[in-house]
Amino acid sequence: MGPAMTRLSRLPHQGLAVILLATAPAATAAQAGAVPPREQIVFTDIAVPGTALDLYRRTPSPEHARSVANLGRPYITRDDFAAEGVHTHGVPGVVLLDHDGDGDTDVFVTNGPGTPNSLFRNELEQTGRLVFTDTAAAAGVALTDLDANGACAGDVDNDRDPDLYVLGRNAGNHLLRNEGDGTFADVTGAAGDAAAGTLSHLSCTMADVDNDGLLDIAVANAYDMKTALPILRVPWALNQPNQLLRNAGGGAFADVSTSSGFAPVKVDGRVPDPAREEITWSVTAADYDQDGDADLLTASHQALVQPAKYGGADRGFVRVYRNDGTGHFEDVTMGIGLAEWGGWSGTSFGDFNFDGTLDFFATNTGDYMKLPVPGLPHQYGDQSSRWFLQRPDGTFVDVRRGSVPTPRTDNEDADPTLGGLGTTPWGWGTSTLDYDNDGLTDVLFHGSIDGMNLVTADNPGMLLHNRGPAGLRKGFFPSFDYDAAARSATDHRRRSVTGMAVGDLNRDGFPDVVSAAQSIKVGELTRYADIADIHDWSPVFTDDARFLEVYHFDGSVFRPTGAHTVEGDLSVEVNGGNGNRSATVRTLGSVGVTPAGGVNRDGVGALVRFTPRGGPTAMHPVSAGTSYGSQDAHETTFGMGTADTAVVEVLWPGGVRNRLYGVRAGERVTFPEIPCRYDDPAMTRRGYWDCVTGALGDLVDAGHLSRTGASRFLISALRAFHDAR
Repeated sequence: MGPAMTRLSRLPHQGLAVILLATAPAATAAQAGAVPPREQIVFTDIAVPGTALDLYRRTPSPEHARSVANLGRPYITRDDFAAEGVHTHGVPGVVLLDHDGDGDTDVFVTNGPGTPNSLFRNELEQTGRLVFTDTAAAAGVALTDLDANGACAGDVDNDRDPDLYVLGRNAGNHLLRNEGDGTFADVTGAAGDAAAGTLSHLSCTMADVDNDGLLDIAVANAYDMKTALPILRVPWALNQPNQLLRNAGGGAFADVSTSSGFAPVKVDGRVPDPAREEITWSVTAADYDQDGDADLLTASHQALVQPAKYGGADRGFVRVYRNDGTGHFEDVTMGIGLAEWGGWSGTSFGDFNFDGTLDFFATNTGDYMKLPVPGLPHQYGDQSSRWFLQRPDGTFVDVRRGSVPTPRTDNEDADPTLGGLGTTPWGWGTSTLDYDNDGLTDVLFHGSIDGMNLVTADNPGMLLHNRGPAGLRKGFFPSFDYDAAARSATDHRRRSVTGMAVGDLNRDGFPDVVSAAQSIKVGELTRYADIADIHDWSPVFTDDARFLEVYHFDGSVFRPTGAHTVEGDLSVEVNGGNGNRSATVRTLGSVGVTPAGGVNRDGVGALVRFTPRGGPTAMHPVSAGTSYGSQDAHETTFGMGTADTAVVEVLWPGGVRNRLYGVRAGERVTFPEIPCRYDDPAMTRRGYWDCVTGALGDLVDAGHLSRTGASRFLISALRAFHDAR
């Protein structure tokens, strides 16, 4: 008996006889009715008094003392504002992870100097109830002396538990290795100077950029944030370069920022003298062009430096760094339709228009923020948060271009009103999700600015509901509704939210939302409509959009009003669900398990396609660091509407595609990498059989897959091979 047949003998044979039956066609949309009528969703915030979650308060950064001192003066000037720090309440990040391996999702939140970070252990598996206990000190992740910004998590040593990377503000970062028993060890010193860092790090993401099976780390840096000079007066010189840290194995990392092409920022294909670094708030890895490697996207901020159309210079872009497959990057931003300035902050991904390409959503400073700031020109639509749609040729369409003189009417083929939303509020963190499980990819973004004389109170938690294929304009441009009914009783307008993440905390098949606020607004809120004519701007926010007038400008100086902000809090909103169905998918790389396996153990960098029977296909990249200084759960909940089964396909780093048929509603599927391409035209049937059975046998031997599960993946693999011919 040959090796392949020996492998197959380990697997149960009873399912093999139904392979031909399994190739029956899926039901049509009319049969399945996969997109159901709209049903109301209600979120309930469980971070209430008496719980550990309610004890979280964000400790400010040291520079906050200058802001407080200015509030006690009779008046201040623009020079006083320039001397204040930025983000002085801190930049809390949220990471959702299963740190103790018990099968439920825990919550890590960063904090400021003198206050420990929080690691809220989910007790669902132990108690059957959604209860959280803060175990940061016992787990070794408190880092009490650190002024922490964002964080990200991933299995950097491929031992099947997530490690943490915590970012310092003007301080070293910390790499915390998961010991597998619910505790972490600080291994920053062993990782080398490259892993420690000394800049003002905002966001990070992990990805295997060179496809060697090990997760590398990319870091977005802004500036020291000790003063507002880079925001107001010094466009380039004070900004900091981004970083890419290559995982060399054995716990060591090397800084390849320059040699990889990721940094410094290039202008017209070259590094200018002096270097023109940008204020970069976030970085995310995703295989945007679906060629089997991790590309990098950064979101940079225009801030208060005027763009070119107002006589200044454009400096805030969503930049795309395309990977050549070996970990070397080319900045292709200007050539793929993304030469659009903005106050970009966070990005999230999905196929919003159901055409098989990966689109992204980017948060922006919003359309209201300049109204209370005297002397700043603005136009409706300049800085809207919005979606960017990818064409089949890899270029992107911006539905509302801020670089043109009239962004409201420039692109008539699209919908410059953003599907009737009109204006949008300030945005920081963002996630894509299917919050009502109707099989359509929705968008959530939070945000508020708390700085100088500008404290916005206009973002209630923007939950944008995808209208689906029927809502497409010209077959390409999607439409979204603002879902005002699907909000909890929590008043997010009072919260200056930066970090947010989504994941199914109570394992009921509906995504929940965790958000961290840097501050809370105290004082009466002022309507924008009372200081400017905005009645034609938005049907949503004309009456509700407000700001906190901390200072009143009297024409020459700024006078404190008594309004102010205090330390931020945490919100954990549980999705109440509806009658729709879903399934949850978690990827599992097989590097070190089977000889041909090359994907990191978390499957980070994979792109998952999910097709409910008769419904449109949803796409979601597996990321380790998303949003703004935050990270969604690694597992993804996909809505199914009324469908009972679905097909899941995974494009793995390296380019291999696997497929699983017959995923049932309510399932939680761990999808392993099977390093055998069903769509490889050079693969013979016998060669494919040997490859699949060998890999599945290895996965069974390693305890990553049951014999019954292996039989199921074998049946699907053979069907996929058959369907591709």
